[in-house]
Amino acid sequence: MLLIFLALLVVFGSCLLIFSNSPYFGVFGVLTQSLAFSVLLCFFGVPFFGLLIVLIYIGGMLVVFLFSTILSAERYPSTGSWEVLLFSGGLSTFIYPLLYSWETNVESLGFLTLESESNLGEIFGCLGIFTCLVGIVLLVALMVVLTFGFEHGYGQLRKL
Repeated sequence: MLLIFLALLVVFGSCLLIFSNSPYFGVFGVLTQSLAFSVLLCFFGVPFFGLLIVLIYIGGMLVVFLFSTILSAERYPSTGSWEVLLFSGGLSTFIYPLLYSWETNVESLGFLTLESESNLGEIFGCLGIFTCLVGIVLLVALMVVLTFGFEHGYGQLRKL
C-alpha cells in the first residue's frame, strides 16, 4: 500500500508541475515528485540512485526554479486546479483496477538491501573528470543566462 501511495505522489507531483502556471507550484511539484521517487528507489534496493535523484533535482533544479520565481513578478499565482483535478480523476479511474492486481514481494523491499551496490565506484570511475566538466559548463551557462537575461546589464549580474 505504501508503494502505491508513493507512486500516486509521483503522479501528483508531475501533474502539479505540468498544469501549474506559476513557478511556485512547479517547485512544490518537483519537490514532491523527487522525494517520492527517491523513496521508491530506496524501497527497490538502490538507495544510492535515490540519493542522486534528491541531490540532482532538489539541489540543482530547485535553484533554477528559485531564480525563475525571483525573476517572475506574479503576485498571486494560480494553480490551474481544475486541470489537475480532472487529470488526476481520469488517471485514477484508469489505474484503479490495476492497483489490486499488482502484487509485490514486500520482504525483498527495504532500505538495507545493498547487494547491488558492492561495486558502486565503477559507475563513475573513468567518467569522474567528465562529470566535473559538465557541472562547470552548466554553472557557466547559468551565469551567462543571469548576466544577459531579461535586462542587458552593464557587465554585472542582474540585481535580484
